Amino acid sequence: MKAGRHPVSPALLRKAVLSFAGVLSCGLLATGFAVGQSTQSPEWTTSSYSPSRDAWQRDETKITSRNAGKIQMLWKLKTDNKTMGMQSFREPLIVSGVKTAKGSETVAIFAGSSNDVYGIDADTGTLVWQKKLKWASSQPQEAGEGQGFICTNALSATPVISPPDAKERVLYVMTTDGYLRLMDPATGEEKEAPVQMLPNVYGKPYGLNLVNGVVYTITGQGCGGVPNVLYAYNTVTKKVTLSSPPQGGLWGTAGPAIGTDGTIYFESGDHPYDAKAGLLSTSFQAYTFSNDTLTLKDYFTPSNYEWLTKRDLDMNTTPVVFPYKGRDLLVGGGKEGRFYLLDSKSIGGADHQTPLFRSELIANANVNFQTEGTWGSFAAWKDEGGTQWVLAPNGGPTTVKFPINYGETPNGGIIAFKVEEKDGKTVLANAWQSRDMLTAEPPVVANGLVFVLAGGEFTGQTNEVEGGLYSAEDRIKRSVPAKLYVLDAKTGKELYSSGNEIASFLHQAGLSVAGGRILFGTFDGTVYCFGTK
Repeated sequence: MKAGRHPVSPALLRKAVLSFAGVLSCGLLATGFAVGQSTQSPEWTTSSYSPSRDAWQRDETKITSRNAGKIQMLWKLKTDNKTMGMQSFREPLIVSGVKTAKGSETVAIFAGSSNDVYGIDADTGTLVWQKKLKWASSQPQEAGEGQGFICTNALSATPVISPPDAKERVLYVMTTDGYLRLMDPATGEEKEAPVQMLPNVYGKPYGLNLVNGVVYTITGQGCGGVPNVLYAYNTVTKKVTLSSPPQGGLWGTAGPAIGTDGTIYFESGDHPYDAKAGLLSTSFQAYTFSNDTLTLKDYFTPSNYEWLTKRDLDMNTTPVVFPYKGRDLLVGGGKEGRFYLLDSKSIGGADHQTPLFRSELIANANVNFQTEGTWGSFAAWKDEGGTQWVLAPNGGPTTVKFPINYGETPNGGIIAFKVEEKDGKTVLANAWQSRDMLTAEPPVVANGLVFVLAGGEFTGQTNEVEGGLYSAEDRIKRSVPAKLYVLDAKTGKELYSSGNEIASFLHQAGLSVAGGRILFGTFDGTVYCFGTK
């Protein structure tokens, strides 16, 4: 199909609403979010810190550039989490002021791959509570770990917790049966009956988001026969709403991003493309939610979408949203190794193919659909001088030399851009490139520092020697232990490395930072806490 001008058609704007009967009230309305969280004690309540997915922890004060070199492992805890495929833990949440039997504690919450959830004292590493969430679907639970490394029967969505100013703190967890669980963060007990949010089991949802009392998620790969769409659960009306029609895989591991005006954004992967029919593969999509209805607001499709689809170079990240000169901007990308800067007022222009800025090819000159380009999600922060920064994980070497760099990066690392005005246009300017890292996970920014895990995962998919695809077992055997790095956020200079202290790798696990603690889990079921004493 030739690329052309595609106005939003009536068919594209059609809505689909699916309400499940028998859903009980959770009695909650989360307040609207500000771009920056602000609590007396730092927290981490959702994937990539905020609904906008900017991964910028604004309340961290204990870890600084002066003491970053003295970071050490504070504790580790071996759990009984059962892995599924390559999945183990999701990105942890950190919640302060939790009233437990021991008093008020800061609790780190880890969702495990087999529907186990752990509440851990973030100060001591002591297990506060553990819950095995029971199967809620009428469909039978499958034995085994699913199909290969893609459709594993694993919990795949980072949970979310209601904000500090909510009437009641509720932990939302999506289990592999397609049900949303409403849990007490102090005890792990379920507060209400499970809510069926996905129409089938093993649907592979990604990071839950919560704004104005609505829980959102997206799904990828059509696993379990679950359509790849945007899902919304309204905690007030008790209705579940689906966008329509189904798309290609919605791969962003942090789930959908939400702008300051409530617009919901995500990227879509490979799939047949027909804009008039609403099939928007290899695209950015923007939705609104009102009166239990999801409506397509806008979209952007790269002009070379046919080639991207042919070469399996999915748009496979969660875009990051940030305010800039009176409106929201978005940055996203994918396997191609190119980045797009979009204006929320019209993300693709009149023809839906004109971004605010399209970068040169930054990486993946090899057109490698397996291990190169950008995967996962981003970070965005503003320094004390008002400069807006955007950071991205990158696999493989870059095609350009960054102004600040630390040598060759055959495996990849973190790359940083500045948002600048040049010749009357808003652009992404190359700033710095980190040291080499094997499978860099999405970065986190706090107090002028960048925290990042070199996950150590072997990400090859096609076995070019023996033929076929690598199994999950093959990839696990070829992976190596992760390493934690702390970098200067303005230069990318390495300030700390964990060396050989971490014993296992991780897959899409990510880290969280709050109150001087850096928390994450690894494939072998170990939870780590690094920080300063």
